[in-house]
Amino acid sequence: MFATADAVEEAFYDALEAGDVETLMQLWCEEEDIVCIHPSGHRLTGHNAIRASMDEILDGGGLDIRVSDIHVHQSATIAVHHLTERITVDGEQGQQLVTLAATNVYLKGPVGWQLYLHQATPIAAQDASPAPPGPLLH
Repeated sequence: MFATADAVEEAFYDALEAGDVETLMQLWCEEEDIVCIHPSGHRLTGHNAIRASMDEILDGGGLDIRVSDIHVHQSATIAVHHLTERITVDGEQGQQLVTLAATNVYLKGPVGWQLYLHQATPIAAQDASPAPPGPLLH
């Protein structure tokens, strides 16, 4: 289906922007333990749960979503993409920009690369820009 994880990722965000749940769901691995965690949401496992959430999210149409700051770690059969999502949403005070940190995990199988996990979490406004260089202490 897809020769690269990058191609799956592009199709994923294109489907979100278009509000195309059918295409979106075709991008996921066939395994039943696929996972999606929406911002401030619970872990959704399996095609049925993920599809129901995508139907609800995209019921009003596609998302105005842009990705940036993509960092990739890849081996022969797994790719992990960390990136920033910026989504314009209608809020109580008009349109607002929501910034999310996202992780997408792709697996390479017999049919090519497919999505295995998508997780996104809100980033506080002051944390939305890249961190300055220097040591990271935990």
